[in-house]
Amino acid sequence: MKPFRNAYEAIKRLLKKMFSKEDGEAEGTMTGEAGAKTPVEPEPAPKPEAKAEPKPAPKTEPKPAPKAESKPAPKAEPKPAPKAESKPEPKAESKPEQKPAPEKKKPAKSGKKQEAKKEKSAEEDMQAYVRESERKEQLAYEEEARRRAERAAKREAEEKKAEQRQARREMEAQAGMGVRRVTDPVTGEEVPLGALPSRATTLKKYSKIAGTSDDVILSVNSILRHPDMPMNIVILGKNGFGTVKVGEDFARSFYAMELVKSDKIAKIKAKQLNKIGLEKLEGLKGGCLIIENAGLVQPEKLVEVIRNSAADQNDYVVILTGEIDSLARFFEDNQEIVDQFIYLVGIHKIKEKGMISLARGYIKEKGYSADKPVYEQLKESLQGMEAGNIDRFIEFLDKVMAATDFREGSEGNGGTHEILVEDVRRV
Repeated sequence: MKPFRNAYEAIKRLLKKMFSKEDGEAEGTMTGEAGAKTPVEPEPAPKPEAKAEPKPAPKTEPKPAPKAESKPAPKAEPKPAPKAESKPEPKAESKPEQKPAPEKKKPAKSGKKQEAKKEKSAEEDMQAYVRESERKEQLAYEEEARRRAERAAKREAEEKKAEQRQARREMEAQAGMGVRRVTDPVTGEEVPLGALPSRATTLKKYSKIAGTSDDVILSVNSILRHPDMPMNIVILGKNGFGTVKVGEDFARSFYAMELVKSDKIAKIKAKQLNKIGLEKLEGLKGGCLIIENAGLVQPEKLVEVIRNSAADQNDYVVILTGEIDSLARFFEDNQEIVDQFIYLVGIHKIKEKGMISLARGYIKEKGYSADKPVYEQLKESLQGMEAGNIDRFIEFLDKVMAATDFREGSEGNGGTHEILVEDVRRV
């Protein structure tokens, strides 16, 4: 029986939604920029004013010419007369000769000062120009940052509205029919969503995360309804964020529900898998193989892995974790293995609220308790990491619980397992 749909088709639908939003934003910015550029073109209008300037120029030039000729003529005649009369007075001549010497030096000094002033003013002008350029660049940067923040806020508001609409539809569906219904990925029929089996304890912490809980519940219940179909799973995360812990939780629940025969779990990065021979996976028989950054696996290697995981070979489940774009490209280029992956679990849209919900479930799963101030402190700690990096957050929670054990052991009450705010701050 061929599946009604598979994980690749679900990934393509997600990508279409994402690209449709990005195209709408790009068109808005293009039209806005074009509208801003059109009024700048009519500036070359002041050309006719340049023609009117040469008229006053010929009038001013002939005036200084006659003045310059008339002034030196009368002044040149009286000067030789006093010189001829003052021949017997050498001392008087020496005195005026000494006076003009400093007078000649003064204009030289003043000329240097003027040059220095000019250089200083030029430097000041250049500095003012640089400051103005930097100011304009800073303003442009701030304006672009403001626009980006507005676009991000707009997208976030739209996503929030979509989540609210989805929540309303779910409430209406539950109120109207009493049972929420979803599409079975194998048969395409409308079936009750149901709840997680009681033995799927490691998956219960995901059951209250918006956008993720349905994928987890639907996948597990569909696998139980169709045990003859491949149980392989694709887990979508954000780029660079770890979701291997989610794969481990599926593997442990599969063993608890007796969907697999062994509790063995092998975790391997895609680049490492490309280099090893499949004989090293023989000890995994009946367990689960988790491939990290699966979009980087060599196609022929993954085809070998799928064949090696068949029931008549080593009989293990393959769980792929990776980023949506890389996995979409991988499945598009390798259609022969698409039908081996029916179930898709999306972690890529998880936010702070979902991470805190995950923390509540994980703390309860491990047998610990915490009050409201602890979760408020966890929110502050979460700001130092990424919302969506499940692996890093789970490791942080493990350290918090270890700090609780250490404190309670030193206080002599090691059996309460109650997490305090100071335990979170200590990590």
